[in-house]
Amino acid sequence: MAEDLELQGIGVVEAVPDWLKGLIRAVRGEAIQPKDTRIKSLWDLLRQRQLLNRSPWLKAALHRIWTRGLSARPRPHTARRIRRRLRLWGILPPISVSAAARRPGVMHPGSRTKIRAVRPVTLKPIASVRPAAMQPVRPVQMQPVSPKAVRK
Repeated sequence: MAEDLELQGIGVVEAVPDWLKGLIRAVRGEAIQPKDTRIKSLWDLLRQRQLLNRSPWLKAALHRIWTRGLSARPRPHTARRIRRRLRLWGILPPISVSAAARRPGVMHPGSRTKIRAVRPVTLKPIASVRPAAMQPVRPVQMQPVSPKAVRK
């Protein structure tokens, strides 16, 4: 069955096209001219996979970039949001564990905090808990209701 899925392209990570990498890099901080072909290519790809209407924000952003273009200034949040959406939909591959682990002491772009390396954690028992004693439950006996009592 796994072979069938691979033949159909399910579960196979496709190589990310160069134009898509360039587009995300350009959105992050470069200028983009109106009617850029990379925007049109991404629009067509999303429309072909029926994903375009799943994110009104991404659809509006692509339309705005297509019509007005972008000036050269940093946009890390916009680029991150686009990457996150494309990863969620399977267009970009997921972040690998090795790429996600960063070196200790490195400043994360756009923040003032240092990223710390992940260290193994040892678990220690904090207290012992005794289970509560079980109490038997007595069934409740219901008295039959007479039809006269219901009418009142």
